[in-house]
Amino acid sequence: MTKAIQLLLLALITLLGTAVAVAQHGAATKPIQEQERAALFPSAHMLDTGRSVAETACQKCHGLDGMGKGGNVPYLAGQRAVYLYRVLKSYQEHDRQNDTMQHISSLLNEDALLSVSAYYASLTLAPPARKASPDTADSTIMEDDPFTGIRPTIRKCSKCHGDTGNSTASGVPNLTTQSAEYFDLAMQAYADGSRGHRLMGRFASKLDKQTIEELGVYYAVQKPVMTEVVGDGDAAAGKKLAADCAQCHGEDGNASSAKTPSLAGQDARYFGKAIAAYQDESRQHEGMHKAVTGLTESQVSDLAAFYAGQEPLQRKVRAPLTTRQWLKRCERCHGDNGNSTDPRFPVLAGQNEQYLRATLKSYEEGTRQAPTMHVMTESLTATDIERIAKHYASLQPKSVLYIRLPCPQSTTD
Repeated sequence: MTKAIQLLLLALITLLGTAVAVAQHGAATKPIQEQERAALFPSAHMLDTGRSVAETACQKCHGLDGMGKGGNVPYLAGQRAVYLYRVLKSYQEHDRQNDTMQHISSLLNEDALLSVSAYYASLTLAPPARKASPDTADSTIMEDDPFTGIRPTIRKCSKCHGDTGNSTASGVPNLTTQSAEYFDLAMQAYADGSRGHRLMGRFASKLDKQTIEELGVYYAVQKPVMTEVVGDGDAAAGKKLAADCAQCHGEDGNASSAKTPSLAGQDARYFGKAIAAYQDESRQHEGMHKAVTGLTESQVSDLAAFYAGQEPLQRKVRAPLTTRQWLKRCERCHGDNGNSTDPRFPVLAGQNEQYLRATLKSYEEGTRQAPTMHVMTESLTATDIERIAKHYASLQPKSVLYIRLPCPQSTTD
């Protein structure tokens, strides 16, 4: 292979790598193009043209002042010019789905797209008077408790299961050591009656899916504690019997499957009640019914004593981010206090709260395409979205002035 061919192949690989990187991270991370730079340093003529385009195509929804008309319409005033231009291009190319915006952008040429982007970027966003400064923003927004939204429900659970899910009441299960997935399955079973428990059935049926998922994570990230209720069974005999259970529940009662409960450190009296429920099928589970049908009361007591004496291990569950941690992530692209200094990324400070909330939800659900934002928002909860949107809507937006620096003059030897 000649050196020329090697260099050509290297160049092709580099170009392909760049194309893949752009595809993976989205149009937002592409370098600023030469035609886009014009919107960063607009002439009076460009701004006049942009105003004319706004009067004709944009003001019905966004207003000439860029402050938006309607609950779910974004504010455009003071937004970064390159970001606005690329959003319009994405509508024009049908990468973003909105019939009205696709139709309007299809009628605009490059000059109109750049000019209207520069026009709205040149305006000053004036948030409503109710907006607060960062120093006076609602302190609960910045509170470092990712479970604030479900605290009232946790308090209800704590009456029986303790504040952290490590119950001290005899006959009541510890909720720690269980995966969030198993917790979800158990709550569904209570709600649909396949686990016969009147109180838990009523309680579970009133909870929405989001709350159940958050509760499961809350208990999974708590430090497990061994029960004090070990029963009067023979643990040594129970260990021999537990060999038949190890395939699903682990040799020491710490299950590896997310859909299988851990038994290590579990309340012995509760264990006995659960086995009895599987035996009489008030808990409906075909596999468990077959596994425990032949067990005597004494054998169940022995198993309960064995598992109660095993050290419970915490499941490997990623703890949810606090609001502070989420905001730190947002700052990587959107700048300090939501004021982006990179013209490719949008300003979040002072933005319409309802629009922010809807946008975060659309990224989290995958209905708006942006690979980076999908990764960033995949573990957002409804509470996270609410608090992030409220926080950024409360902040003061700031304009950014871009200065064209002279190119260094080339020198010759």
